[in-house]
Amino acid sequence: MYHSQEVLLTSKEKPRFTGRKLVMLNPEVSLKRLSHQAKVASLKLANFSDYNSPDADFSKAFEEADGIVFEKLGIAVINENRDRQVSMLTASTATNNSFLYSEPERYMYAMKDQFEEFLTGYKSAVDDLYNRLVNNGKEKELVLTKQNDANNTWGIHVTQVPTSRYTGKGIRLAILDTGLKLSHPDFAGRIVQSSSFIGGETEDEQNGHGTHCAGISAGDINRGTGLRYGVAKDAEIYIGKVLSNAGEGTDNSIIAGLEWAMMNKCGVISMSFGAAVDPGETYSRIYDDLAKKALKEGSLIIAAAGNDSKRHLGHVAPVIRPANCPSIMAVAALDKSMNVASFSCGGINGDGGQVDIAAPGVDVYSSWISPENYNTISGTSMATPYVAGIAAMLWEANPGASASEIWMLLTQSAKRLTLNVSDVGAGLVQAPQ
Repeated sequence: MYHSQEVLLTSKEKPRFTGRKLVMLNPEVSLKRLSHQAKVASLKLANFSDYNSPDADFSKAFEEADGIVFEKLGIAVINENRDRQVSMLTASTATNNSFLYSEPERYMYAMKDQFEEFLTGYKSAVDDLYNRLVNNGKEKELVLTKQNDANNTWGIHVTQVPTSRYTGKGIRLAILDTGLKLSHPDFAGRIVQSSSFIGGETEDEQNGHGTHCAGISAGDINRGTGLRYGVAKDAEIYIGKVLSNAGEGTDNSIIAGLEWAMMNKCGVISMSFGAAVDPGETYSRIYDDLAKKALKEGSLIIAAAGNDSKRHLGHVAPVIRPANCPSIMAVAALDKSMNVASFSCGGINGDGGQVDIAAPGVDVYSSWISPENYNTISGTSMATPYVAGIAAMLWEANPGASASEIWMLLTQSAKRLTLNVSDVGAGLVQAPQ
């Protein structure tokens, strides 16, 4: 079994921008009119629906046209070296009512192994906590939460999943990530809908990150040992491969996955990836607008707050993109002592960028690719699918609820912690009983 730390590759040395542009479209304007106006600006736009069959590769739209329109979300992605045309469309009075505004497209990243660095920081944090509790002359007891036993992992224990009457039955849960090891023994017999939005790669992943996240949110037990590690074990699983086997993607692959999930009426969408933002940097207007649309149409997007902090060194990094959007639920990571994980990003940026809720994110056991089949890793990527799975359970318990109401129920039922709200939001997510 591997034992490592999962860290989002959001460091500044990684490339940030692809050169393409994201353009928000007016939903009131017909596709025919949008296409005509784009042609006037010498742009040929393809439609996502023309590339949405199981054997189609939508990335070819960027070779066959100047960009692609995601009809349901109302977003266009335009090829690089088309800045002049994009500026013309968004600035001209003849077209700016159709092409509303633009943003540069960014890369998105999944995991990086920095476990040794994490252990050093974690030990430092524990030593500091010990010194503050013991050496100040006061007698205090550090009470640790229940660890793994023969039946459940520690994360399943503290989120009250084993005692819940609900399993996420009938709720469509989308995991947008690096895919899923489709032959994994613990998913045998489960119906899995899947699609890849990475050119040349199938949804049958070779990374492990997506299989780990899918196991937490919608898995069940290790069928060999009986250990339960999954939350919403009866949820309907939708796997969207939006990151490559190397753990990298772009906004257009993410948006394609979101469009696909919404077209399939997935109530919960789990996203354990992101891109770093600077202190003081605001959120993506494009992502916030599409998340608002998703909420309105019945889809709750839940995303990882990020792993860029080094709290043991006094550094708290801001919540990453797209979790920093006000309309996307941002999830922080907790350790077994109910402390915020040393790597977990915090709500230090104004104008969005807050942490909404927290979940287990240190030493989390779940499914993995073969031949290991199981792995124990750490990150806000692991915390996010706990919240997604419990959101599915809450929706089963409240079938008439809207996506916004499920958000409210998640935060209202969370266990309050004696930690800064900027670090853990409403507290530790709890399964409905």
